[in-house]
Amino acid sequence: MVPPSLSTRQRLIVALGALISLLAWLSIRPWDFKAWMIGAPFGRDFVNFWLAPRLFLAGQGAVVADIAVYRDAVMATFGITDDPKLLFVYPPHTLLFLAPFAPLPFLPGVLVWTALNLAALAATTRLWLGAAARPGLIFVICTAPPAGAMVLYGHFGGLIALASTLAVLESRRRPWIAGLCLACLSVKPQFALALGLILLGAGRWRWIPAAVLGTAALVALSAALFGLDSWERFIGVTMPIQSAFITEFKARWIAHSVTPYFGARFWGMPAAGAWALQAATTLLALAAAVAVLRRMGPEAGPGTEAAPRMDPTALLVVLLAPIVMQPYASHYELAIVAPGLTLLALGRPAAPLALAVWLLIPLARILITFDHPILCVLVPGALFAVAWRLLAPGALSAAVGAGSARESVSQHPSRAVPVAARGPAAC
Repeated sequence: MVPPSLSTRQRLIVALGALISLLAWLSIRPWDFKAWMIGAPFGRDFVNFWLAPRLFLAGQGAVVADIAVYRDAVMATFGITDDPKLLFVYPPHTLLFLAPFAPLPFLPGVLVWTALNLAALAATTRLWLGAAARPGLIFVICTAPPAGAMVLYGHFGGLIALASTLAVLESRRRPWIAGLCLACLSVKPQFALALGLILLGAGRWRWIPAAVLGTAALVALSAALFGLDSWERFIGVTMPIQSAFITEFKARWIAHSVTPYFGARFWGMPAAGAWALQAATTLLALAAAVAVLRRMGPEAGPGTEAAPRMDPTALLVVLLAPIVMQPYASHYELAIVAPGLTLLALGRPAAPLALAVWLLIPLARILITFDHPILCVLVPGALFAVAWRLLAPGALSAAVGAGSARESVSQHPSRAVPVAARGPAAC
């Protein structure tokens, strides 16, 4: 149900997004649990997050690092006959967060996992929007195409969104919280490193001790529980395999990527040119995010206990940049910025690049099937378009006005979409 506070135009956009998500879901025949979907009508990659800790807890951790043996384990567990093309590529301390799901039967496990990530995304939306995060808007964001892709693929974008948002908002007021969040984000080390560089570039560094200690504790605990050999296999086997997927461009393993490197290699650019393009994009994204964070970073709200606030469009730039900075990042990771991307998609004036990204996220698999990985162009394009508007002359005063307007929104529930999504910053 579309929240009644949305305009007719916004309702049409929400309905179109829902229709595209539904068609994308139906295209993979979700009723067949032994085909592309495995064991459930959604949450395909939760197979990895459920089976890997079970194997480790059973003393069979070596299976996870062997592509062929792990494939056979998946096929035997779920009774499927075709290669599922799945691989667990996360560092061993990720298992600490996944182990609680291992004792559950698969279907209840994927339901709890999905609910947890949607709840985390709802909490993230409240952090992004404050009092303007009315239930109707939270519902729209948690059912929007970015969230739909996350649910379909069974990834943990909601939890990553919550941790990364807290890392940015608390990086100055309570850096120990930011550091612990970055320690948790180290389960996706490339993303954590990119976000850490952005914070450092903006002069926010006091989170480092907590991040280092937290990460060290997680690594030590995982080594104690799962053995040092789990880390030896990850470093000596899994990391080279994952790197080879990218450097040797094994497209079928990274087919949902939304980065310039993937698009360039897919369209025939030599490796050197693709790496140069990605390097330039990475540097520009880093510079844009640092500049936006320096100029429009979170400020404390009224009262000593109030959470820091940041313009949602600026926060979008800061958290989208780490995705664009990587040579490989999947479309479902855009759930991390679902609140900001949804606001831009619904905003006024029109934000064509952001709207296109928002609508096309569920179609990433179909687009690559027809040799059109256009999200590799649209995603960085949307990032730079938003950053340009925010950093243009006069943008800061416009953002201040938008902040005042958001205070008005919080007092008038009928205005569910913050003015920041309708004003000059919406691009």
